[in-house]
Amino acid sequence: MNPPVSQTELTECDREPIHLLGGIQPHGALLAFSEPDLTLRVVSANIEAWLGRAPQALLGQPLAEFLHPTSLALLNRALSQQGPVGTLRIEAAGHPFVGLLHRSDGLAVLDLEPVTGDVSEEGALVMVDQILSPLTRAKGPRALLQEVAGAVRTLSGFDRVMVYLFDSDWHGEVVAESRDPAMDSFLGLHFPASDIPVQARALYVRNTLRLIADARARPVPLVPAVLPELGRPLDLSGAALRSVSPVHLEYLANMGVGASMSISLLREGALWGLIACHHRTPLRVPAAARRACDVLARLVSLQLAAEERAAMAAELARRAQFQTQLMERLSVDSSSLPVSLSREADSVLGLTGSTGAVLLLGEAPILMGATPTLDEVKALGEWLARQAFEGTIFYTERLGQVYEPAQAYLDVASGLLAVRLDSSAPRFVIWFRPEVTRTVTWAGNPLKPVVQGPGSQRLHPRASFEAWQETVQGASLPWSQEDRTAASGLRGALVGVLLRHAAALSRSNAELDAFGGTVAHDLKEPLRGIQQYVGFLLEDVGEAVGVEGRKQLEEVRWLAGRTQGQMEALFEFSRVGRVELSWGQADMQEILEDVLTIVSARIQENQIEVKVPRPLPVVACDRVRIHQVWSNLLTNAAKYHQAGKPRWVEAGFISPEEPLSNPARRRADEYVFYVRDNGIGIPERFHETIFEMFRRLHPAHAYGGGSGAGLSIARRLIQLHGGDLWVESAPGQGSTFYFTLGKGPG
Repeated sequence: MNPPVSQTELTECDREPIHLLGGIQPHGALLAFSEPDLTLRVVSANIEAWLGRAPQALLGQPLAEFLHPTSLALLNRALSQQGPVGTLRIEAAGHPFVGLLHRSDGLAVLDLEPVTGDVSEEGALVMVDQILSPLTRAKGPRALLQEVAGAVRTLSGFDRVMVYLFDSDWHGEVVAESRDPAMDSFLGLHFPASDIPVQARALYVRNTLRLIADARARPVPLVPAVLPELGRPLDLSGAALRSVSPVHLEYLANMGVGASMSISLLREGALWGLIACHHRTPLRVPAAARRACDVLARLVSLQLAAEERAAMAAELARRAQFQTQLMERLSVDSSSLPVSLSREADSVLGLTGSTGAVLLLGEAPILMGATPTLDEVKALGEWLARQAFEGTIFYTERLGQVYEPAQAYLDVASGLLAVRLDSSAPRFVIWFRPEVTRTVTWAGNPLKPVVQGPGSQRLHPRASFEAWQETVQGASLPWSQEDRTAASGLRGALVGVLLRHAAALSRSNAELDAFGGTVAHDLKEPLRGIQQYVGFLLEDVGEAVGVEGRKQLEEVRWLAGRTQGQMEALFEFSRVGRVELSWGQADMQEILEDVLTIVSARIQENQIEVKVPRPLPVVACDRVRIHQVWSNLLTNAAKYHQAGKPRWVEAGFISPEEPLSNPARRRADEYVFYVRDNGIGIPERFHETIFEMFRRLHPAHAYGGGSGAGLSIARRLIQLHGGDLWVESAPGQGSTFYFTLGKGPG
């Protein structure tokens, strides 16, 4: 039993130097000469059969020794031209040849094939008709390719002609076929990428037509076998007569093929497919017929590319209209953007032909259609934030292969297409497609494209090409160029909407700041007056109103005082919105120690242990404003403690090289500071609510009271620095408030 072949061995197969085999096929001869003296430097060993002189007798001789003067003039003219030359009619030693000219390794290289018969005028017209007829008869790309297969078979005389198209990973499928009934059919079968190695695909781009006239013929060596100045054989990448890799010859023999020809189908200079021709016995195809086949392939490639561009343009126009209608509906919807988009779920899904989508716009994720769970989506968003995008887009048909947790929900999200809305924050629109299980029929087992021969170091191609079926799982339908373009288009439109919303929000915030400052200033004195008058009443008539009356007056005074505190907090909040930061290098340890001194009375009163695991670093910030942030966070941590339990508060930092539970919250070079306590904790549903102005989760008198503005002000100060402030907490588990400071000034 042959041992299995590793991926490393297949890679070595890709590296086979098929352009340096040092030989040619025997149905022609090769001459390589220097310029401008046109002196022969390399010849094929069979040259005597064609020119009547031994190789050693020709080396060092000028071409004028055996070329007809007219042919010599044609050759000189061709050498002076820029770009490809095409074929030349050459007379050498009295024999007519078709010559193909190119340059390699500093030499001009001329392939010579004997003329097998001129094409008559009538024959040329027949060829033109056979070239053009497929382009006029066919309706649709597949029908056109089927017509092409038939035309090439008629032009060339091969027993079987197949049109073979590559997919994105270089596996291929036979999509059209014309054959002699005695030949096996490969129509609809797939071939693994390893059947056509990387270097072979590169040569198919360089030389669009390749004939192997006799797959069983022995190659003809070159003389000399090695170029002395390079220490290797002449590079024959551009030679039509280049000999064939032993692996490929064995591959053809295993298929029962005696001669083959391949014609490249190129799209925008890249290999798109092949017209593959097979014959049971050796076959010499005249140069004129080969040129006709090559011209046909070029015309077909142009026509298919034009049809593809037209179809893509029509599809993109349809989706653009779809997107325009979507954005028009969003523009008249007064709701927030996430809510507006969630109402247009069908349009968002239809834009990319998806079954599910998620909006991650900096708020709670919005799920549309069939998606992973909320927790799975959040984890996926954190993973996406760490991925490298192609510009602003990321897509895969096999999410489970690149993100292992997705293996649990391939039924809804095997395919993922995401666009990033903000380069500095994890904001995405994500589309999903489910796994599509399909059956692929291969020409032979693709898991064993080659085998290791017993006692041999060389790889051998598979011997069987019988249909072999494979069930493909874990992949969705592929994301087309139209899908990706539509996603990018929506991203551009959404960014524009977000910018408009941000501008409107900025204006509203400015107006609110001004209004808040005015209200706070104008109400401070009346509220102070109420407190004073209530105080006077308590002194003057306190005994007369009784216990209940005094309690009510005390409550009025407390409410006035609380309202005054809220007004002052509102004034401070509005003032923060207009403040200009005074940036500088500040020692966070000094700031923290100063804050702890100021709040020490509350800390001692509540019997709280303060922990500072290590000295804090020096960073760029506004020292006064960050002093206020530490003060608010430490005061809060000291207030919300659990009765009957040792109380502690910890202040510290996480350096850039240390892990963070939520890495998407910071940049790679950023410190994260924190205040941690073992207090009452906060349910997850309130993790954002607590940062809203005047929002308290407990009665006004509980936990020492307060205006409910401290965290709002602290977050606003951090945002002014370009950073973020957030909490991680659970009931009974304490809380940790984290903050970052952004990129710094400038």
